[in-house]
Amino acid sequence: MSEREPPPGVEYLDHRADIGLRARGSTVEEAFERAAAGLFARMVAVDAVESRECVPIACRAETLPDLLVDWLGALLAAKDVGGVVFGRFDVTIAKEGGGFVLRASAWGEALDPTRHDPGVEVKGVSLLGLSAVQDRTEWVVTCVVDV
Repeated sequence: MSEREPPPGVEYLDHRADIGLRARGSTVEEAFERAAAGLFARMVAVDAVESRECVPIACRAETLPDLLVDWLGALLAAKDVGGVVFGRFDVTIAKEGGGFVLRASAWGEALDPTRHDPGVEVKGVSLLGLSAVQDRTEWVVTCVVDV
C-alpha cells in the first residue's frame, strides 16, 4: 500500500493508531465535501472513481461537529451496504430548529480493485479530536477515523 496524497484542501494528521483528517473550505459545505474526499482518498484512488451512481444522503445533528460524524458515517455505511466508492460530493447545510440538517449527493461507482487501487479500510469516525470551526477566512473541520 502506497501513501496517498490528500485532495486539495485536506491534510492528514499524525495519529497513533488511526488517521486524523483536517479539511478546509471557504464554506462549511466545502469543508464537509473535502472531508468526504479526504476520507475516500485514503481508501481508494478517487481520481479513478467515475460518477456513475448518485446516492442521496440526509443527516441531522445538534452541532456541526456531530453533523460531520453523521455525514462521514453515512458515506461509510453507503459504501459498506452498496459496495460503492465515492469521488464527488455536493453538500448543503441549513440551520433548522435547534440544530443542523445536511442534504447531500455523493457520486461514485462500484468498487473495482483493478482501477481504484484500494488502500486502508476505514471502519468508522471517532469523536476524538472532533471540531468544526470558522476562522477569519475559512471553515476547518477535523476528525479522526478508525482504521
